[in-house]
Amino acid sequence: MPESILLTDEDRALLVKVSSLLEEVVETFGILEDKEAMSRLKQAEEDVKSGRVRDSSSCRWNPR
Repeated sequence: MPESILLTDEDRALLVKVSSLLEEVVETFGILEDKEAMSRLKQAEEDVKSGRVRDSSSCRWNPR
């Protein structure tokens, strides 16, 4: 019979962290593959660089 291997609390915490990081990587690749999303991000960056932005107080929803 194979020997049982137990994970320590530190091992489990590391696995949770790695799992979370892998989810972020998969999500990032999904965005990078989405041509429309990338186009909108590029446009948003150009808007910020050229000053085409508004203060959050001018928005209907104000998180403050």
